[in-house]
Amino acid sequence: MEIESSKSENEGLTSAEKDDASFLRERFLFLIASLSGKACEVGMENGTKVNANIRAFDVSFENILVENLTVTSTPETFIPMSILRAQDVHTIFCTDI
Repeated sequence: MEIESSKSENEGLTSAEKDDASFLRERFLFLIASLSGKACEVGMENGTKVNANIRAFDVSFENILVENLTVTSTPETFIPMSILRAQDVHTIFCTDI
């Protein structure tokens, strides 16, 4: 059985480009970690806006676990826990990061 070696994403990049990519990856992970537990307004694919507390992201960032979700246009809609597909999310707005 032969195992193919995978190419590194950074192969062929200059040292400066690798440093930039590393910096951006670090900032992205910091942002993701700082969003946990924060109340945010989330703009969705069909124009719907929801308010929710972000709890976690899955490893591949395909899903976002939220709690206390309410739809802005119908505040009586309350969902204690939900999963949002990241591909349906256009914006995430938090005021206290």
